[in-house]
Amino acid sequence: MLKRISSYFKPYVSSLVSALICSLLVGGVTAATAKLVEPILDDVFIKHDEMMLKVIPIVVVLLFLIKGVARYAQQVILVRVGETVVIKIRNDLMSAIQYREMRFFEENATGALLARMLTDVAAMQGAIPSVVDFIRHVFAAIGLVTVLFMQDWKLAIIALFVMPLAIYPVKRVSHLIKNYTKRVQTRLGLLSKILVEAFSGIEVVKSFGTEEREIGRFLDESDNVLRQILKRARVNAATSPFLELLGAVGAALIIGYGGHQVLKGTMTPGNFFSFLTALLLLSEPVKKLGSVNNRIQQAIGAAERVFGIMDEERAPMETVGKIPLEGDVTEVSFEDVHFSYAKGEEVLKGISFTAKKGEMVAFVGDSGAGKSTILRLLPRFYMPQAGFIRINGRDIKEYEVASLRRSIAMVNQNTFLFDDTIYNNILLGRPGATAAEVRAAAEAANAICFIEEADEGMDTFVGERGDMLSGGQKQRISIARAILRDAPILILDEATSALDSESEQAIQNALAGLMEGRTTFVIAHRLSTVRHADKIIFLKDGVVIEEGRHEELIAKNGEYARVCSIQFGEG
Repeated sequence: MLKRISSYFKPYVSSLVSALICSLLVGGVTAATAKLVEPILDDVFIKHDEMMLKVIPIVVVLLFLIKGVARYAQQVILVRVGETVVIKIRNDLMSAIQYREMRFFEENATGALLARMLTDVAAMQGAIPSVVDFIRHVFAAIGLVTVLFMQDWKLAIIALFVMPLAIYPVKRVSHLIKNYTKRVQTRLGLLSKILVEAFSGIEVVKSFGTEEREIGRFLDESDNVLRQILKRARVNAATSPFLELLGAVGAALIIGYGGHQVLKGTMTPGNFFSFLTALLLLSEPVKKLGSVNNRIQQAIGAAERVFGIMDEERAPMETVGKIPLEGDVTEVSFEDVHFSYAKGEEVLKGISFTAKKGEMVAFVGDSGAGKSTILRLLPRFYMPQAGFIRINGRDIKEYEVASLRRSIAMVNQNTFLFDDTIYNNILLGRPGATAAEVRAAAEAANAICFIEEADEGMDTFVGERGDMLSGGQKQRISIARAILRDAPILILDEATSALDSESEQAIQNALAGLMEGRTTFVIAHRLSTVRHADKIIFLKDGVVIEEGRHEELIAKNGEYARVCSIQFGEG
């Protein structure tokens, strides 16, 4: 799995080599620091070499300056590479998820997908940098152990044996960079919102073929997150080296002062101090090796979850079919269609019907009868387990899915609007449309009045899921979007359910013009909206039990007539 993760880091090999060199410098300086104690004791304290007294403090400062610069460079390089790789993995994962079939979103909760996009990918980020850290700590440990044995090999064996019992945490550092942290969290919140919209509104996205638009929105906000994280990283990376450099300056002053005391004969040097220094310094890389290994294991576990999604085959419904669906749709037919959701009871049981160009086909029946399921099969959100769905005599599996969905305009009962302007929500129906065409669609949907009354008109933001609009307003925006689509097949799933009687009549008039020359499928609980349908199909428990025009079904005095008598006393 590490090999798979490392493939994302291959373009940054030169940067990682630079980080590794910096790591080796840091480890080398750590070992040199312990060894430096020896000339301090032997040359300064014992031999009273004044020249060395002048040189060693300078060497100490220079060593820690080198260490500080190397550590700063290492951290900045690793953060830049790591965060860039995170963005790349998230983008690949986003693309993989957007093109999954609808069943995938039923089987995976939105929160779980967000965890993979954010938490798991972030854990993967630390894999290669952790390997670099591991090498640095190993190098430092080897150098310090070498110093121990150079000073006293017997004492070194004893020290290494009891060292695990003698090491205690002596320092805990917690740097809170409030300003940049808040900015990063804010941006991550915006990123999460885009993801929630993309996943929650997946049916709208797929209906209008705007997967690339959602990926683009995600890429843009990801870049914003990256910029804020890099700003925070630069400040954070400078903190530790700066404090260490201050400590080194203090140590140099102490050494200078202590050296003078030794020259005066008031202090007794000892070889043990060099050994003790190496031993104390050794505790840090030893402790770090365990935590680095934990980070690597966490990265591997997270990678398995992320790559598990990315390695799944692309949804068959997104890949099969190479023939573009272009021009008029003369006929839509269902032939003995059977369908069930994952591991569920059969929802559709042998559904058959035909709809000609310009016809309006209405589906009527109780909730759960299978009406909406039929219309979710037509744009290939799902595939039937048996039977055929044909357009112009050809199985829809043979059509290229993007062109199939471009030929269908949908208005769903549960209207989904993106947290964007009214204009952009309508434009979703046909991204290349002009402003005049968008306005004309809004007028045809009887939406222009409330749009013009809004403070910003077409540029008014609708809020998350369109919550700043009423149910009726949202539905009219959705209808305007379908009108702008100008597709040969129209699907209306309770399209006027949230409208008052006056608005509904205005919309019905607009839809009448829109349906002319198009094959229209309608689901409605208000039978007044389907009385003039060319064909009414009454469903019960996934089976067609009645089919015909309104007058014909009333004359049969069956289930449809019973429902009509309940709604408006007819029958």
